[in-house]
Formats: sequence, C-alpha cells, structure tokens
Amino acid sequence: MGKDMGKRNILRKLVHMVFRLRTFNNRCIGEFARQIYNKKILEVGSGKEVDGKYTYSAKDLFNSSNSFMQSDITKAYGHKVIDVTGMKYKNEFDIIICANVLEHVFEFHKAIENMYKALKSKGILIIFVPVFYPLHDEPHDYWRYTE
Repeated sequence: MGKDMGKRNILRKLVHMVFRLRTFNNRCIGEFARQIYNKKILEVGSGKEVDGKYTYSAKDLFNSSNSFMQSDITKAYGHKVIDVTGMKYKNEFDIIICANVLEHVFEFHKAIENMYKALKSKGILIIFVPVFYPLHDEPHDYWRYTE
C-alpha cells in the first residue's frame, strides 16, 4: 500500500468515527421504515457483502410485508443490476432509497430524473449524499453537494 493510500484510509476511518454517516443514515431510514407496510421499494446501490451481511443495504430496516428490491451497478454484489442513469421503470415503486450513491454518478441529474419517473404517484424518494466524506472509489467519485 502506498503512502498516499495509507493516509486516505486513516482519514476515512477518522471521518467514520467522527461523523458516523452510516449510523445517521440507518437511524433516519429506520425511523421512517417503522411505519411502512406493503409497499414496493427499490434500493439503488445496495452494496457488497461484508462479513456475511449486506451492511450497506437498508433492507433489514423494513418490515417483511414490503417488496424490497436491492440493486447495484456491480454484478458481483449479487443484486439486480441497475444503472440508474439508464433505468426505464415508470410509475412502479412506492419508495426509492438512494443512499451514498449519487456522488459516484457523473450524470446525477439523469439519475434523479429516472428515479422520479420510476415512482408511483405520491411516491417517496430518499436520497443521502456525503458532504464532508473524503474521496473514495476513485476515479468514480465525482461530487460533493453543497449550497
């Protein structure tokens, strides 16, 4: 591991300890999920398996009465493969969750438009994006959304 990569890994660990982004996201989604039943849910960017669990996914926060589709752009992660910039769903989902994905999507406007189109009338789109998190998964970390 190069010196720069070692510094980046240390910085990432510090950011995780200070900001606890995943804990915050899961707490917010978990509070919302407690009142959700019998809905069709799409999760964009469900992530990889770590130690036998999909720790990046919010699926386990929702009641099993919901239809929950995990997805990712990476086939190896074992979810439905969806490129959010090219997806063709129309009026299909009650809820779409997109947590810490859009910073990796160069055409994020197109992604947001496609997710909006995929929602049923009065559907809910939940988006989380990092602000203070250091670059990661380069070269595909494009954005930090600020004022």
